[in-house]
Amino acid sequence: MQGREKLETYLEGWRTGDGKLSLSATAPGFFYDDPDTGRIRRDGLPDFVESFKAAGASLCGGQVPAPFLQYSDLTVSGGAPAIAWCWWRVTGTDFQGAACIRFDETGVLSERIAYFTNDPDETAIPEG
Repeated sequence: MQGREKLETYLEGWRTGDGKLSLSATAPGFFYDDPDTGRIRRDGLPDFVESFKAAGASLCGGQVPAPFLQYSDLTVSGGAPAIAWCWWRVTGTDFQGAACIRFDETGVLSERIAYFTNDPDETAIPEG
């Protein structure tokens, strides 16, 4: 599987809420940086996806939306490693932000996200 295919598999796991699928596309030293929870190591990714889904479901009457995430504005720059930037949103909500994903032939190396809100007096992160 080429690096771009691994990126697509990783994003598909998030899109569908399947943390194990995303995990399958990660490199051994993978980490996920979340400004709220901090750094998530590779072995913690599936549990983190589940907690992220719970936060999204709390905004959707307790139901995880399908698809879970929607992506737009995906931009990939070449290099070693390559970098993908995208905008993400939990389907049917205003829970959204940006992601910077580093990847190469070994898989996804890291993801760093940021949250976004239109209201400067509110946090972009759902409570719960």
